[in-house]
Amino acid sequence: MTVYRHVMQGVTPGESWSCTLYSTSSGTLTSAQAAWTAAVGSFWTGHLDAVVTSNVQCTETSTASINESTGKQISRLSDDVSHPGVATGQMLPFQCASSISWRTALATRAGRGRIYLPPLAVSVVNAGRLSSAAVTTIVGAATQLVNGMNTGGLALILFGRETHTQTPVTGGDVGDVIDTQRRRRNKLIEVRTPFTVP
Repeated sequence: MTVYRHVMQGVTPGESWSCTLYSTSSGTLTSAQAAWTAAVGSFWTGHLDAVVTSNVQCTETSTASINESTGKQISRLSDDVSHPGVATGQMLPFQCASSISWRTALATRAGRGRIYLPPLAVSVVNAGRLSSAAVTTIVGAATQLVNGMNTGGLALILFGRETHTQTPVTGGDVGDVIDTQRRRRNKLIEVRTPFTVP
């Protein structure tokens, strides 16, 4: 079995976002990339796109084969895609990111993982939390992603960055509290307005 690193990435006005997952598969790099691209399409279209605005887009998918003992990339394929959001209104600030948490049979920190989603639409917030409808939509999107990967022969795993251990993912969950990812506003140049104190 080969370990693959999968990335979906995209843009917001003036910034970018990405999500990374790992899998194992007996298939080739080409077939793994095709399966990943199809899974991202199922994840986004008719599911996640409903909770992100049109200025949030998924623009690329990529898959890299990984050396299991070092964690280093061996070879990589990528595809350009065009998956815009369809929600109306404004998006949340760049660093506001909801997450999908992954669970395994391990009851330790090493048995948990997560991905941060791109900024969602302001309209999905209710009293400072994600609305129950938005959480349901994200759960549906995550289910589509995993099902699409399974159909393509990709088994979702957590891959230890330092230990290089492989742990099969057995489930996941989505919380209603919005997280913060500071690096998603690194490229923004802030406009500052001065004032004087008399």
